[in-house]
Amino acid sequence: MALAKCPSCHKRISSKARECPHCQFVFAGQSKEDLEREFIRLQQEKRDRLLSRSMLALLLAIAAFIYLFMQQPLPDSWQYNVAIGVLIVGLLWFIINRVQMLFLKRKRS
Repeated sequence: MALAKCPSCHKRISSKARECPHCQFVFAGQSKEDLEREFIRLQQEKRDRLLSRSMLALLLAIAAFIYLFMQQPLPDSWQYNVAIGVLIVGLLWFIINRVQMLFLKRKRS
């Protein structure tokens, strides 16, 4: 009995298992094409989640920038510091998500 990787959750399972005990993905009666299709579907879901998160991060950074531009808080006030912090966090989060998307594309090719 060898260990295999589940195409759905990527956890190690028995190669003789009929379904994954972690995610209940059914192997019985599935061809290689079906398993490949499931892998592609999961990759697309991961890309979609990363894209959604990167757009949320960009929206956060834009909202902080608009607040700074419209309200113009004093540079030593807590509102200014919070707005700058949110702007930086949003931009860093956006960059990290985009780098993850780049690695996901590269891994696929």
